[in-house]
Amino acid sequence: MIFPVTDLLDDQESLEWLEKYFHPKGLRCPSCRATTQLARVFRTHKRGFVDYRCQKCQSVYNLYTGTLFAGSNLEPRRVVLLLRGVCKGDPSTVLSEELSLSRQCVHRWRCPIQANAYEMLSRSALTDSDTETDEMFPQRGKKGENTAIPSVRRAGEAHKRKGHGTYENDRPSVVGTVGRESGQCRLRVREHTDSKTLNEHVHGSTKKEATCYTDEWQGYNKINRTHRHGMSREERVGER
Repeated sequence: MIFPVTDLLDDQESLEWLEKYFHPKGLRCPSCRATTQLARVFRTHKRGFVDYRCQKCQSVYNLYTGTLFAGSNLEPRRVVLLLRGVCKGDPSTVLSEELSLSRQCVHRWRCPIQANAYEMLSRSALTDSDTETDEMFPQRGKKGENTAIPSVRRAGEAHKRKGHGTYENDRPSVVGTVGRESGQCRLRVREHTDSKTLNEHVHGSTKKEATCYTDEWQGYNKINRTHRHGMSREERVGER
């Protein structure tokens, strides 16, 4: 069942939420930085948001000005739910049905939202003295390309190919490093999990004096850090 989720959100609360996160210092004129107190309502959109005209420089702006949604006519509540769905990783087909938008429209918005989120990821090293690094291999398909492994599989069917995944066999790796004290994490999609790639990831995610805990995958053997192997996969399975 597809719930009409756009009908369940309050328009005013959606406006306030977007202003809080789109303009954390308050909505201002993009030209002279004057607040909306020095502006008048220029136009009220049927979609639920307002255009302001600055009384100082005569610029016209609204809630979406200076954001990815500049020039968009999407209702604020649809923008809130679209951002929520993309952050959760909901498929475009599901979002299109829930938001009453075309799948092409959802996909068109998903691409810049994800790209912007990736650019905002922290590039700084974790400050923790003890860190853990591991990798995972989600099954993904590259649309429009002949993939070595079929993208669509039956429910519950496991990937049969031995060894670590790569872009070439349609199993790109996600490498993550987490700080034991802070709980903060540095996640990156990597094409491979060889020694060079894992060295670059660990060096970029941890400080020099940090101790790095890993499993026994050979790609970690040449990490130039205080390095300790955790339990092997067989040992972890044996403890369960």
